[in-house]
Amino acid sequence: MLTNNSEILNLISKCRELRDVGRKSRLLEYINQLLPVESKVKLPSLITNDGIDNLLSWIEVKISPPIYGLTTA
Repeated sequence: MLTNNSEILNLISKCRELRDVGRKSRLLEYINQLLPVESKVKLPSLITNDGIDNLLSWIEVKISPPIYGLTTA
């Protein structure tokens, strides 16, 4: 079940567009299954729309390539 990060980022984008929290939660669970073991998140049994968005952001940061040249030094 190997997928590349761009496919997962695309699913994250689609998940953010959903308004039904149940469907959004199921898509988040699917996305979490696609992640490598070290990037998986522990999903709570009860989650809000904002909680899902926070987890999606966390996953996005974990799997996105680093952006160089953004230092403030």
